[in-house]
Amino acid sequence: MLVSRSPARRHVKGFTLIELITAIVVLAILVGLALPSFRSFVLNQRIRNASFDLMASLTLARSEAITRATTVSFTKGSTTWDQGWTVTDGTAPVIQNQEAYSGLSITDSASLGAVSYGKDGRPVVPAGTTDPRLTKFTVAPSVAISGVSCRIISVGLSGVPSSSVGACP
Repeated sequence: MLVSRSPARRHVKGFTLIELITAIVVLAILVGLALPSFRSFVLNQRIRNASFDLMASLTLARSEAITRATTVSFTKGSTTWDQGWTVTDGTAPVIQNQEAYSGLSITDSASLGAVSYGKDGRPVVPAGTTDPRLTKFTVAPSVAISGVSCRIISVGLSGVPSSSVGACP
């Protein structure tokens, strides 16, 4: 018995080379358009995270001062605030240690080296120094980039920090 095979056309599943190249070109155009806004989005998130870390550390220092009924200090780790900070009570080991932030600038308006909280949770004003309640911490990118907003952390009269979005210096 003879089997005749008809020259039927096989349907192959997949992409042609032209379809693949077209998809890659469209993807490259979309990535090129989205990259600048993604960069500012990432930087805004880094600024937000650093400012919330700063607020959390200030709140921790205040809370520990009330809990331990002693003075607790929030001190910059090195020469600038963006190099990190520590929370200590002077007698115990470090309560919290924050590492440095790269690519961000954290400054305070009064050039303080530390913010100390008394046992009532209010900032202590050492004689001859600037009142820490009058200072504002600014978290900004180290290089100015359009579309990126800065964060301002203020310490209130009660010692409770607050955060707001502000203009970059």
